[in-house]
Amino acid sequence: MEQSFKHKEKHFASYIGIEITKYSPDLVEAKLTATEELSNRGGFLHGGAIMTLADTLGGVGTTANLPKGYRTLTTESKTNFLSAIPVGETARAECAPVHRGKTLMVWQTKIFREDGKLAALITQTQLVIAPKEAKPA
Repeated sequence: MEQSFKHKEKHFASYIGIEITKYSPDLVEAKLTATEELSNRGGFLHGGAIMTLADTLGGVGTTANLPKGYRTLTTESKTNFLSAIPVGETARAECAPVHRGKTLMVWQTKIFREDGKLAALITQTQLVIAPKEAKPA
């Protein structure tokens, strides 16, 4: 079931311009425009922005699979940069689960250039954090 998703206005992902376009427990999609502010010296989308895009999607996907009251955080991320995304283009990202366990989830994100070429492949591990036990009053 696809759900609606909106970043809180002051979160980092919103600040750099990540737009979630699809949000479900099985797939998260987003886009990010390569602006001058997000570029490296070569005129391409900075690797840190690409990693931020993937990390955001993995966290959002994990959150879509968590029981009420649970939280998540990234414990590991591996990025393969395959082709550059020039300033002015919009990167498109797809993130899907590889493993959804009780304590860890693993997500893989593919980031594409406008011409459809794969720009980056990211695999990340998310820790599943249970709510703290309520202390007796």
